[in-house]
Amino acid sequence: MRAISFAIAGNSRLGARLFAALHDMGHDVIPLCRASGPLTEIAAQLGVTVPAPHDAPPSVEWRIDCDGTLPEIDCTAAHVLTFKAHAPALPPESASLSWQWQGGRGPVDLANATCEFGQALCGADIVAQIDVEAEAMLVDIVSQLGREVLTPQSLAARDMTRVDPDGVVLDLHRLSGWHASNETARAVELEPSLPEMISRRAVVAPRAIALRDAQGDVDYRTFVAASMKLATQLSGRLPQTASDDQALPVIAVRLPKSRWLYTAILGVIGAGAAYAPLDPSFPPERVRQIIEQSRATCLITDDAFDAGVLDGLDIQVIRLNALDAADMDIGLTAWPVQRFPERASRCAITIFTSGSTGVPKGVMLTHRNIVHFCHWYRDYIGLDASSRALQFCTVAFDVSLLDIFPTFLAGAMLVIPTEAQRHALDDLSALIDREAVTHAFLPPALLGVMPDAAWPALRHLLTGGDVCFPETIARWSRGRAFHNIFGPAECTVLVTIARLQAGDSNRLIGKPMANVRCYVLTPSGDPALTGEPGELCVAGAGVADGYLHRPDLTASSFVPNPFADPNGQWPASSSETLYRTGDIVQWADDGTLHFVGRRDAQVKIRGFRVELGEIESAALATGLFGQCACVVDEHKRIRGFVARTLTAGASAQTLRERLAARLPDYMVPYEIVELDALPATHNGKIDRRALAAMPARQNASGDAAKPEPLTQTETDLRALWARLLDLEPFEIGRDDSFFNLGGHSLLVSRLMLAVKKEFGGNAPLARFMERPTIAALASLLANDAVNKGERIPQRVFDDMVLPDEIRPVDGLRPAADGARAILLTGANGFLGTFIAAELIAQTQATVHCMVRAASQKEGEARLAQALQANGLGHLAGHPRLKVVLGDLARPRLGLSPETWRAFAREIDAIYHNGAHVNHVYDYPYLYDANVGATLELLRLACELRNKSMHFVSTLSAASAMDAAGHVLEQGPARNAPAFVNNGYNVTKWVAEHLVWEAAERGIDATLLRPGNITGVSRTGLCQPTRNRILLLVKGSVQLGAAPAGDTDFDFTPVDFLARAIVRCATDPQRELRVFHLQNPQPLTWEDYLGALARHGYSLALEAAEQWRNRLTSIDERNALFDVVAFYLDDSQEDIGDMARIAHQRTAQTLARLGLPYPRKDTALLGQHFGYLIESGFLPPPGVGASRQTTPDTASDAASEAEAASVA
Repeated sequence: MRAISFAIAGNSRLGARLFAALHDMGHDVIPLCRASGPLTEIAAQLGVTVPAPHDAPPSVEWRIDCDGTLPEIDCTAAHVLTFKAHAPALPPESASLSWQWQGGRGPVDLANATCEFGQALCGADIVAQIDVEAEAMLVDIVSQLGREVLTPQSLAARDMTRVDPDGVVLDLHRLSGWHASNETARAVELEPSLPEMISRRAVVAPRAIALRDAQGDVDYRTFVAASMKLATQLSGRLPQTASDDQALPVIAVRLPKSRWLYTAILGVIGAGAAYAPLDPSFPPERVRQIIEQSRATCLITDDAFDAGVLDGLDIQVIRLNALDAADMDIGLTAWPVQRFPERASRCAITIFTSGSTGVPKGVMLTHRNIVHFCHWYRDYIGLDASSRALQFCTVAFDVSLLDIFPTFLAGAMLVIPTEAQRHALDDLSALIDREAVTHAFLPPALLGVMPDAAWPALRHLLTGGDVCFPETIARWSRGRAFHNIFGPAECTVLVTIARLQAGDSNRLIGKPMANVRCYVLTPSGDPALTGEPGELCVAGAGVADGYLHRPDLTASSFVPNPFADPNGQWPASSSETLYRTGDIVQWADDGTLHFVGRRDAQVKIRGFRVELGEIESAALATGLFGQCACVVDEHKRIRGFVARTLTAGASAQTLRERLAARLPDYMVPYEIVELDALPATHNGKIDRRALAAMPARQNASGDAAKPEPLTQTETDLRALWARLLDLEPFEIGRDDSFFNLGGHSLLVSRLMLAVKKEFGGNAPLARFMERPTIAALASLLANDAVNKGERIPQRVFDDMVLPDEIRPVDGLRPAADGARAILLTGANGFLGTFIAAELIAQTQATVHCMVRAASQKEGEARLAQALQANGLGHLAGHPRLKVVLGDLARPRLGLSPETWRAFAREIDAIYHNGAHVNHVYDYPYLYDANVGATLELLRLACELRNKSMHFVSTLSAASAMDAAGHVLEQGPARNAPAFVNNGYNVTKWVAEHLVWEAAERGIDATLLRPGNITGVSRTGLCQPTRNRILLLVKGSVQLGAAPAGDTDFDFTPVDFLARAIVRCATDPQRELRVFHLQNPQPLTWEDYLGALARHGYSLALEAAEQWRNRLTSIDERNALFDVVAFYLDDSQEDIGDMARIAHQRTAQTLARLGLPYPRKDTALLGQHFGYLIESGFLPPPGVGASRQTTPDTASDAASEAEAASVA
């Protein structure tokens, strides 16, 4: 298949998918965008450079327009492909998809498909499904273009008659932002202002009780009249002139809880000013900050306030007792005529919240915001004239608005505790009981320590503002409705609400309230899929007007809604402001939102993004403690604090051990402190600043634990690691794993190359991989003569022990008459697709292909794409090829309980070909996918009925050797493998031990060990960018020189290997349990390079050391750059000389089965090199060192490339 040049326009997830798919197929792809987004991110990951502004417009064969956006970068394209999706209605239950060629006489459909969504809740999920289908369609089109089945000439000759499907063309961007839970539109008839809303109650029921405080009762007529009187007096103190654009007049109120506080609140708003609450417990500096920030003209307070705090400020201080308020029933029936007309859009209240810089910022809530909230809340929570609402929270906390104004709208009674009652739990509980409170908000921290109480009259208990511990939910949800409210002050008290019951997740925050829409956006600004975390962004009736006198902060947090539909096609859409909350949430399958954490609570620990809330949830899930909070200190160390022991014998050490078993080591707190109770702020939230200020624990000697000092070499290495990993040096410990700090395949090569250049020593990669730490690397630089396998940790040997419960079912043998159901892992890898093809050809079984994907549709598309890319497209959709979603790294392979049970009953044979193939990562990193998955499959092999287990290993893991060093056709030995040069080979060695032990216990099992897997024998088709030996060939061509060598070189075509695997596994006369599946036909390395020379490539053969010296000068343009670490020293330990590997018993079996080894002759090598040249992997003959490859051909190399790899 020839390589084609493409340019992709559209910086969307679909654009990124298409880019990756075409890149994987070996085509040249250019992104036509500069702004950060999914397309530019994937291009950067694959090493493809975005054209610079001063570059000439690139010229390509095809431009792909995938999401309707115009390209940001010009290009010259001979042909244009456009993607469209039509739907009969919005939101769509199905869509018609098409790829169109924009021909000279009009668009021509190249592919069509239909997507069914059913009653999908999440638009992002719908668009993701469309993206999967669009990718599969395009891959099919491009495959035909590459084989010249489709040409521009044949397209031009097609019938131009076409009919667009009925319905509308989907705007995929806006569709992605839709969610069924956001269908919240509701008509509400609202009063123009808060004073008018409350005044109506004084007319309807003047003698109904509005307030009850320690002094007694105040009825609505008296309360409103007193507020009107205060408003009249205040209005005379406001500026004498005003216009619509004049600065907002603000009056601050600092009073203890009593009838006078609520009279002042309503009086300030009634005077036409904005009310700014101040808690009497605020320290003087906080009071002064808020007065300065708000530019308040007046402060209403009492005699207890020291006005000296405000020295130097231009503000009137009004003592409430100085006003003429003796006669509260003054018969006023109207608010004063105001110079500041009350309008729904005018600011009524400014709530000050803490700023990241320590300076408070005032949220401007309008009359419309609050009146709308009051009407919705009254109806939702069932407030009426008989209700009694507790006003517990300080008025400086925005949730106090929930207590106050809806209660007055409903004509209910507001029960006001004294400050003493608020801080004495027994007295507060008695007040709730005595006053027959029906509705109350109490913060989670207070509920966590509140003594048990019946409170028979309390119908609705609300909490929020912080995560509620599971024990608290269980205690207080009995016998009443227990609501969790969630939302920032910037959205008028709350955004979502959920009714919680015992057993519910304490992260459940529910669904949006009326006329509010919640968007969950990824860091790139795309709507998140169901289950995908993202930032909560809110639009709708509750969004505030911004921050008072802070246009800079307003502009960054209150942004235009990119999903608003000016045409009004979408339900509940409007052109409005979007508030970025900074909260990380995710949609659940049932359309509810779940809280994950705060964006500013995400910290980077040793290179990893860590969400502190995840650690806290894991700690609570152990059942040891009822409360937990985590903070990060100045050295980026996690500190955990716990309280309320739930289990006898619970301790910080026990919790630490439990967390170590559940979480990666970088997420386990370095210390856990037990407290009697977690400290709380005045708002009832956990006081994390107080926790952070607590001194670190001391060790037994009384001194804080100090790490062992670093040597000079270790210090220099730490500085190098810090540069490569983008960390601070203090974040790196001498015994921290390079991979746990964020290192990966590509960085290892850069590390080893830098070590070679800067330190001049020889640190063998194989030895470094056994213990990838600064201490070990420094030791290797001091002495590189460390014996192979000397540092294999005891854990590896412990992991070789097969659990005793994994045993065959007594008396039951696998199906003797041929398997009817087969499970194949790694099915969409290079070798896996050919094994699937052979299983279809050689058996009558249904083959269940395990694929990792987000949805069934995506899994099927991924398998179809892999089959197509490997020349097996005719098998896509085969009735006996079934896709099952799974993940090797997860417990029970990520299978649902129903699927696991079905497989336990029905599967006859397992072909375990899947693995995380990476020859750089260490053993612990690869354990789950490579060893853990093998354990799970062995469990499945003997659950309910016995199944055959065929394990595709690698010759690199073979460990049984004779005295002469020849690798034997035997099971695994206790000694290290002959080629134990990396964590991947070690995981295969351990997995072999597990399979072998299972076979010793009676499970029908085989070990199948491939060697160097090459392309299809008939066509040469292969995946060269994922094969380290082929990258060596290309890099040598670019250098003009290759290392000399005369060893026997393995060359096993993938189609022959797959056929041999299946025939050996299904052989009814099978006696062997170990098969060495290399190709023993003669071919030396220099013969191989000689065949390359016959295709026009002239390479100088150099001594290995001389050739290695060249590698220190290569850069990203050379194909070897990202795998250079494998070749910098002389101890590569590749499979090497095939003459050392026994194969005689396997050869006899293959001969009996009629499977001759492919000859490594001119025809086979001709197909091989022909494909590498035709596909564009190798530069044209004669273009060697003068032409460097672009990074995209090498970027995947270290992550999957190895001659003996099993994809």
